[in-house]
Amino acid sequence: MTSRAEKLLRSMSEDVSALQDYLHSHNLPELSIEEDVPFQFQTNPNFSTRRDSAIKACRELIALLSGSLGTLVNQTPHAIANTQAVCKFNIASNLTEDSDVTTYNELARRCRLPETEIRRIVRALIPSHVFREYSDGRVAHTAASKLLAVDPIMREWIDLSVTEMIPAVLKFPDAMEMWPGSEEPNRTGYSLAHDTQDMAFAHMAKFPGRSERFMAAMKLFSRAPENSPRYLVENYPWAAIGRGGVIVDIGGSSGEYSIPILQTFTNLQVIIQDLPEVIGKFDDRELPDNIKDRVSFTVHDFFTKQPVQGADVYLLRWILHDWSDTYAINILRALIPALHLKSKILINEHILPLPGEAPVPQEMALRTFDTSMRAFTNGKEREVSDWEDLIARADNRLKIEKIETPEGSALGIIVVGWEPSKEV
Repeated sequence: MTSRAEKLLRSMSEDVSALQDYLHSHNLPELSIEEDVPFQFQTNPNFSTRRDSAIKACRELIALLSGSLGTLVNQTPHAIANTQAVCKFNIASNLTEDSDVTTYNELARRCRLPETEIRRIVRALIPSHVFREYSDGRVAHTAASKLLAVDPIMREWIDLSVTEMIPAVLKFPDAMEMWPGSEEPNRTGYSLAHDTQDMAFAHMAKFPGRSERFMAAMKLFSRAPENSPRYLVENYPWAAIGRGGVIVDIGGSSGEYSIPILQTFTNLQVIIQDLPEVIGKFDDRELPDNIKDRVSFTVHDFFTKQPVQGADVYLLRWILHDWSDTYAINILRALIPALHLKSKILINEHILPLPGEAPVPQEMALRTFDTSMRAFTNGKEREVSDWEDLIARADNRLKIEKIETPEGSALGIIVVGWEPSKEV
């Protein structure tokens, strides 16, 4: 039996062949990203009909390959605004009250909204493969709309994107113009979008629920397979540290990444450090019994001198990308007084590929992260040369011993050693 994906591929192949024949018959070059087909030929029905058919099939195939999560995360601003309305008015969850198919009239009754509003919102999302509509006018779920109905973290991410991130991203060129070359975390697109002199995290903390929403939304990325802690567990020589070895998880929140290391390597212990408002949310009652005596939570600001001397590993996972080079260097320098010869700084962050080095979807996602961090805090995702420069500027006694992205992982592993014999 031919699958939907195979039918789409066949349709696209036929359309593209027809387009190429059309171009050849008019002595035009083949389709190219370097040069457009002249407008008078684009508008010809023999070209535009086939082109539109190929684009439609291509977009549906992308949705099939991306799955529900990818479909929702990669929406246009207009589509995500309609998706926020779906979340705010419980449109997706009301569709699953007794079945996955219903009329617009019934859905409007459940949502307590005018039918015209429900129809506009849902139909705006159908081209993005969020909802579908039968020929008799009934509306039904797709995998993406069903995810909105059942997953509160997905809804938190949508809300965060619309209210915090997208306004900031749209304002980052204005911030560049207002504060040329600034690396300050409170001179950003977020600052302008939210009319604040505070940096993003401090500003959100002033409003009940906003910091909590941010942390909940970030769990969406943590649970993605490519962000699994197993890559950190499997790609560092933890067993070689020896019994009683100490890992300091800096800015570690609940220990989402360091605790799995303990569960695999029973000879180690972890000190999780974070700010008081974060550490106060966690205690050992939430830990598995077999690791409780090897985990501690401690208040620490990573811009201040590191209090734990001579740990085997100082782990910085998804910390430095929040900060510009100026502040990332300060975070690294705050570790130096605590380092011993055996100590390693283990950085678990994105390593941006050069153009063409990674699959296009992965590169697009990483560049989107980079733009988001720039708009949010003047942070950045970094290429290999950026990491090398950052470590060298922090202190010439720090040496990168390993820098790689394990196969299948979205996050790279950067191991930094300490050579105190070098002159500063």
